[in-house]
Amino acid sequence: MRIHSSVFVLLLLTGGASAQTKGIATFGGLKNLEFINDYYNGGTGSMGSGPGKNLHLQFTANAQAIVSASKGGTGNFINDPGGYPVMFFASGSSVTVNAVAGISTGMWFSYSALQPGTVTIYDGLNGTGNVLGSINLVPNNVGCTGYKMCIWSPVAFPLTATVSSIRFSGTANQIAIGAIHLGVKIPTFIGLSSSVNPSVQGQPVTFTAAVSATGTAPVGSVRFKTGNGVLGDVPVSSGTASLTLSTLPVGSTKILAIFRGTGFVTSTATIVQTVNPN
Repeated sequence: MRIHSSVFVLLLLTGGASAQTKGIATFGGLKNLEFINDYYNGGTGSMGSGPGKNLHLQFTANAQAIVSASKGGTGNFINDPGGYPVMFFASGSSVTVNAVAGISTGMWFSYSALQPGTVTIYDGLNGTGNVLGSINLVPNNVGCTGYKMCIWSPVAFPLTATVSSIRFSGTANQIAIGAIHLGVKIPTFIGLSSSVNPSVQGQPVTFTAAVSATGTAPVGSVRFKTGNGVLGDVPVSSGTASLTLSTLPVGSTKILAIFRGTGFVTSTATIVQTVNPN
């Protein structure tokens, strides 16, 4: 049975080109063991599939799609995101993907790995120019039965520079990449809690926003508001942002927390704080 080994990522950007890549490379529509070739660049895969959505992506010749054995293919994996084929390489030690239109805002994907891998992002084509970032893909499969790969971990990158190429390095046939979301903001989640509720008039109350993001640590700040008034802006540190107030009026007050960060989806949470007379 084949495993998949692959590494596919697109990162960092923010800048410039008018027709930058935005969309999802699901690898759906490609056949088992089909070389991707120009499937996402206005052409077809090696078995004639396609063309897929033109994301202006050029894959090196060893990049393949593989279908899970549970769906009639030869891939030794299950639980693949969306049930689509995944990307891997069965030969060589790396795959390079050229993003000829550039990628900005952010990207995220899920991976499954039996051996370590690395993704390196460049501002030039073919793995040239400045290194804009890199990430290690840590082996993540435990407790799998029936298939060697059953766990898929999200990885995300908010982008602050334009990426032109991505190199995925690792052991052939040991890493797989699921659907890749390109040129999009990273999904975020926020919750809001109070240190004491109800409180009494004049009592300090600490409001804590817990922020998380798909596949990465959130970077940004939380704005605390009540009605139309801004209570304060607090940077997120280790996934939280807190604000202490002792001047809330008697009665019920709705507190709103808004997380914002470059490359992240804006998310909000509310809580109603009850203040009793002293």
